[in-house]
Amino acid sequence: MYLLSLLTTIWIAYAAAQNPGLLVPTQQGNVVGTLVAPTVRQFLGIPYAVAGRWEAPVLPARRSAPLTADKFGDSCIQTNSPADLEFLKLTASVVPNGTESEDCMSVNVWAPSINRKQKTAVMIWIYGGAFMFGTSNLPTYDGRFIVRDNDDVTVVTFNYRLNIFGQPNAPQLVNATASQNFGLLDIDAAVQWVHDNIANFGGDPDRIILFGQSAGGAAVDAYTFAHPDSTFVKGVIEHSGSVSGGTNLLDNLPINPVSWTNVSNVVGCGLIPDAGQLACMKKVPGRTLEDAVVSTNGAFGLVQDNITNFGDVNTRAASGRFLKVPLLVGSTANEGDIFAVGDELLSPLGFAPPFLTELTADLLTQIGFTCPQGVTAQHRLDAGVTTWRYQYQAVFRDISTRPDLRAWHASELPIVFGTYNQSTEIAKTPVEIALSRYMQSAWVAFARDPQNGLRNFGWPTYAPTTNSLIQLGNFFNQSSATFGRGADIDFTCSNITTLLAISAGVASLLTP
Repeated sequence: MYLLSLLTTIWIAYAAAQNPGLLVPTQQGNVVGTLVAPTVRQFLGIPYAVAGRWEAPVLPARRSAPLTADKFGDSCIQTNSPADLEFLKLTASVVPNGTESEDCMSVNVWAPSINRKQKTAVMIWIYGGAFMFGTSNLPTYDGRFIVRDNDDVTVVTFNYRLNIFGQPNAPQLVNATASQNFGLLDIDAAVQWVHDNIANFGGDPDRIILFGQSAGGAAVDAYTFAHPDSTFVKGVIEHSGSVSGGTNLLDNLPINPVSWTNVSNVVGCGLIPDAGQLACMKKVPGRTLEDAVVSTNGAFGLVQDNITNFGDVNTRAASGRFLKVPLLVGSTANEGDIFAVGDELLSPLGFAPPFLTELTADLLTQIGFTCPQGVTAQHRLDAGVTTWRYQYQAVFRDISTRPDLRAWHASELPIVFGTYNQSTEIAKTPVEIALSRYMQSAWVAFARDPQNGLRNFGWPTYAPTTNSLIQLGNFFNQSSATFGRGADIDFTCSNITTLLAISAGVASLLTP
């Protein structure tokens, strides 16, 4: 065993010598990456934290031998409910040979080769999935193309705990001085790790931005409230999610112990929320626990702990108690399409009725995404924060297994990451390639200089009644942007109660 370890170390050192920049020191020991493209270094599956079940993350132990960082770490255990699986199917988001475990806190880095500009801006990506499922290991989130096609940027992704493992909503863990939003604590730990180590990969720890989508966007927003005085993060991009926009699809309750109790009962740990129940739940195998989450239809949303996530977040937003760094915020024009179609395919109807499906989707889009993102933007404007707002309107047939969907929730991500055209049946188009390059250039411009990058790119800062809403990929300019008024798409947002009533009425028409 010792000889094998020695030979491995010698081989790693030789390989790194042949490709300078692939052997990188970190606080936990050296890591060895690969040259995934002639100008891009890739480091996968680097542990940034470890934690026992329902414990706060801590730094991993220091390694004595180099870590070969050539494959993704395990995904955190997912809630593979029928609705979640249908979403992944519709988005063609299947993790190749993906494995799941509770030992899942790892980070991935794509950095320019050492013959390119170093001390780059750093973009840290946070995936979505309603805090119930999701992983950095999806092909959509491959950071190599952003780095390959843009100078002065490094891309980082990572995994964080989810569902009952991420925020168990356990009565025994309610504590005024501790958080049980373990997924958000993981995010904090990942940002800290990147700040402390990224210089060794060629990134600049003084030029970090966060960007995320859906629950990832909400996590980015939550970070700004939990860290109002952070010196790490210089800008944020929130795709289709926030915690400060009023109406939101994500749970945000003081604690919701019902799902916890139901799962405990199913796995044989009883109904009484005492220390014995918690000890029992800690011993249940992870997959068994998650199967019980699915069978009981459990929902484990963020907890209002007033540490990582605040019960008075709207008051804090209105009074400017958050990290005041430049914001790029937005949504897609037809967020609800993928949810409406998925729900109806799983319903007793077994199909998505025309007209009703579009009406359901449009109401969901307005109530759950467009209006909240508009409120989030307004809060930043009121606090004097430099803000840009976009709406993604492009429709490309090759990025979903349902090519009839419009600009659905998450449809912009393959364009931003340059990972479109995973379909082998529908070819990419010149317009799709051009829009991807345009959006990548904009996102990278923001990352390089959050205060002025987009001004220099030619985008106006946001004001609701001016032509400053950045409309990406619409009919009038499919390969870049046109500019409209945010007030127009927010026209109904002052009548959310009416929209909710209409939505309930439409839902009743879909009941057989």
